[in-house]
Amino acid sequence: MQRFAHVLLIVLFFSLPSISHSALNDYFVTTDWLDKNRSDVVVVDVRQPPLYLLGHIDGAYSIPRSSFLQTRNQVKSLVPTAAATTELLSSLGATPASAIVVYAEDDNPYAARLVWTLRYHGHQNSYVLDGGYDKWSAEDRNTAILPSARPQASQYVLAADADYLQARAGADYLYTRLENPGVLVWDTRRDNEYRGTEVRADRGGHIPGAVHLNWTELQTEVDGVKVLKSRDEIVALLQAHGLTNDKEIVAHCQTGIRSSYATLVLLGLGYERVKNYDGSWIEWANNPTLPIVNAQGQIQSSVQVSLSLNDLAGKQNSPIKR
Repeated sequence: MQRFAHVLLIVLFFSLPSISHSALNDYFVTTDWLDKNRSDVVVVDVRQPPLYLLGHIDGAYSIPRSSFLQTRNQVKSLVPTAAATTELLSSLGATPASAIVVYAEDDNPYAARLVWTLRYHGHQNSYVLDGGYDKWSAEDRNTAILPSARPQASQYVLAADADYLQARAGADYLYTRLENPGVLVWDTRRDNEYRGTEVRADRGGHIPGAVHLNWTELQTEVDGVKVLKSRDEIVALLQAHGLTNDKEIVAHCQTGIRSSYATLVLLGLGYERVKNYDGSWIEWANNPTLPIVNAQGQIQSSVQVSLSLNDLAGKQNSPIKR
């Protein structure tokens, strides 16, 4: 009997669902960590070039945003090709073993977009500097004015990671899952963008059924600098909006920049089914065949759709926000 119980425990253990051991510091690093590991890290500055010239982390390389954002089929800010990413990593002198830390301003999500891009293409050893240059400089850490000498180029070879290649969603993928109760769309834009009163594309509004939570709510201000909230605070915030780990979550914003930050946070919390829709609102709203909820709260599309506001509200177990 004792032997049977022992075997049963083993069977139960291996039949349990896998538990992710991800942590926020798997995706975001502190200024203390970077200071201690500075000599072993490739540091990248993705702020606008004039800011870099006014002061940057000593030894950091400035790169243009065009090196990790591409326009295809008239949709801007899409994830670059593997070839473009290889060229970028090679220009930084990086190898597959290199740790890469990216920073911008404290409330600028472009650093997260580059990190998401690098990880999407398989370079998982890349991180966002929490608090960015604002926190680094406020702490009187080593900075420089003169541009860093460019490193000797490497011959970087990407090793595609199948798991991360699944971390991106396209418009077709999202459209076919709008009525799937197991999939939630997270709109990370500002309130007025979501409502449709701030129009930054051909149409204003939001994707039917989308849950709205501005990405800036993931941050808090400490000593005048914006940094990530604590894990417990973020989990409580997400759960209050129904963004729970039992759902597949597809995040988007205007061009997939802000949603990259949100995506990294979800991954750092151990969410197992997360995708960033990099085409985002600029692609969705500019395609008249795709449905939106406009500023009047009505579903709008140039083709007949079967979606109903009541059905989509029921999917979230709460009324659609207008």
